[in-house]
Amino acid sequence: MRVAAIDCGTNSFHLLVAEVDPNGRLTTIERARVQVMLGSGGIAQHRIAPDAFTRGVEAMKSFKQVADSLGVVDIHAAATSAVREATNGAKFCDAVKLATGIHVRVISGHEEGRLIWLGARGELDFRRGPVLLFDVGGGSTEFVLCDGVDARHIQSLPLGHIRAAETHPLGATADEDASRALRRSIRRDLEPLLRRVRPSDVGGIVGTSGTVRTLARMCMLQAGLVPPEHDQGLVLHRKELEKLIERMRLGDGFASLPGLDSRRQRTIGAGAVIVREILRAFDVDKLTTSERSLRDGLVVDWMLRHRPELDLEGSVADPRERAVLLILRRFGADEEHGRHVARLADTLFDATASLHQLPVADRGLLHAAAMLHDIGHHIADESHHKHGQYLLKYVPMPGFTTPEIAILSNVVRYHSRSQPKLSHPDWTQLNKVDQDRVRVLAGILKVADAFDRSHSQAVSDIAVLVGRKRVQIDALTAEGADLERWEAERRTELLARALGREIRIGVRPALAEARDAG
Repeated sequence: MRVAAIDCGTNSFHLLVAEVDPNGRLTTIERARVQVMLGSGGIAQHRIAPDAFTRGVEAMKSFKQVADSLGVVDIHAAATSAVREATNGAKFCDAVKLATGIHVRVISGHEEGRLIWLGARGELDFRRGPVLLFDVGGGSTEFVLCDGVDARHIQSLPLGHIRAAETHPLGATADEDASRALRRSIRRDLEPLLRRVRPSDVGGIVGTSGTVRTLARMCMLQAGLVPPEHDQGLVLHRKELEKLIERMRLGDGFASLPGLDSRRQRTIGAGAVIVREILRAFDVDKLTTSERSLRDGLVVDWMLRHRPELDLEGSVADPRERAVLLILRRFGADEEHGRHVARLADTLFDATASLHQLPVADRGLLHAAAMLHDIGHHIADESHHKHGQYLLKYVPMPGFTTPEIAILSNVVRYHSRSQPKLSHPDWTQLNKVDQDRVRVLAGILKVADAFDRSHSQAVSDIAVLVGRKRVQIDALTAEGADLERWEAERRTELLARALGREIRIGVRPALAEARDAG
């Protein structure tokens, strides 16, 4: 199963497409990055500037095209501080939804930290004790004190390289007073974290963001070293970072600095000072980089939440059957009852085929409706048939077409004692042929469901005899089924009208039926 994660960050938007197999193994298919700079020009005013707004929507459109071309089945998108703090953040999410169909979830700083930890935890080294994981974004920095089992403390601070660059620019034109003001601002912002996490609590520091990885590569090149092709496990030394910051402050421009992407020139100075002050605050002389971050955490989070779906993919080949079982289990319906009712409904469909003359494909719709007829209890027991129809209209069902779902949801709507009426909008939207199909299928399901009224499978099977004037349906039972017979007799009206025959209900001993068959 192929899924995509999109991190709508304050500086860059990131796309990750991954293949998730039934055992939960992740294989990266595609990574992409667009430097949108969503927070540029508006972060101090708590607004997404018009140009940035447009760039963000265009980036999401391009990511959607990539995801579609790679066969992605689900896209999980999250927006961070730039959207979280913007007064027009909701408007931006609406624009993305309209342009791409992608729902962007605006996450809190705490949730952002949790997802970063989920993405990186598999590659962290805890031999020296808990790790302080941090991610320097454009608008905020997330800190996670963690071990291999748990995220012990998560804190989000308004320390972002775009935010800092707009208020305290650092470069060849910056004087010492400006640099000092930036340091004081960062140290002040770090104080809440230092009240909760002491340097002695930390066994090592790992940075996950593009800013940190860029600084690590720049410092390696500055020291005469050749960085590897990847960014995993780079070591950034505090002394080299100090030298780099001084070059930025006194040099003749950022273009001469090795390893610097030109798109980061405006904010890399502020980012460098933020990282330096974090190392200083925790009295460490180096940090290690990780390539994993929020987008990886989004995929892991998706996998954890869709574990039942992945299990079914590994054991059930038919996508329609998978969809039915996933919905059944998601909403906690009685699976044994659903399977039993579906088997009885199949038998009744086959036995009356000469009367209803429906295509064999409708047997599959009836079977699915029988499996799912009770999912509405998840919302409320009262009017559960209406709730079931509602859920089936809005829950994705891979393998089923929209017209099929319309039939299926109406069959569930009328599986109990209610009858179709002109006042029911979902009923009147069906054409006459489909209404006739629903009458037959719902009529069958009403009777089949009644034969397991007690959810005890007291009726082991049914025997059906079709005559010129009536249809005789006998419940086969070894222990008596008075409740089931009484309920079935009350539910025959719709099926009788659909088939044009009187419906009679009887009860016969299952053992006697077995002797007759022999």
